[in-house]
Amino acid sequence: MAKKIVLIGAGGLGREVASIIEVLNTTKNGPHYELLGFLDDSPRFKEGDMINGYPYLGRHEWILDHKEEAVCTCTILDPEIKKNIQEKLTEQGVVFETIIAYQGFGFIGPHTEIGPGCVLYGGVTISVNCKIGAGVVMNQMVNIGHDVTVGDYSSIMPGTGISGGCTIGSGVRIGGHVFVVPQRKIGDGATVAAGSIVFTHVKPHTTVLGNPARRIAEIE
Repeated sequence: MAKKIVLIGAGGLGREVASIIEVLNTTKNGPHYELLGFLDDSPRFKEGDMINGYPYLGRHEWILDHKEEAVCTCTILDPEIKKNIQEKLTEQGVVFETIIAYQGFGFIGPHTEIGPGCVLYGGVTISVNCKIGAGVVMNQMVNIGHDVTVGDYSSIMPGTGISGGCTIGSGVRIGGHVFVVPQRKIGDGATVAAGSIVFTHVKPHTTVLGNPARRIAEIE
């Protein structure tokens, strides 16, 4: 039986997750969902709007009146907004679903924990003894080594590799095609720009760029 679900956030990430759900629904053994529609607090949406074939249902508080019948996933990339919405709704009994795009490739190792409300795109590989927090987004072909911790509400863009033993803080943004060498720490709220290679620890709430990745204060 398909699980009823709504997506909080009707931007690009939300529409991509809707397409992941559509693909999952065509598989024989994967989870199946009935996507009821989108929730979004933006004034650009109004009653009666359709988003890629799914109705706009209202603001995120809509789920509070439907939490007994549906789960949700927050498809907002901004870590602070996502944290505020997911934690507030969780306290009120809303269940957040983790969406994993099984498409014949990718791997999640044993003894690895994945928190609620995550989105894992196709080709994501997570090795053994990892801990992935709540609301994490891992885009296509992300590779996570053994014993890695990824904090709540962080996002990792396509083609990035995180080596074994690394610690990624909460609310971290890692761009596409980044490589982080083993045993490195990236602090809470940091940003690693696309294409960077991280050889050193990254301080919280800083932005690094390049090979080797260095702090770029003027774009923080």
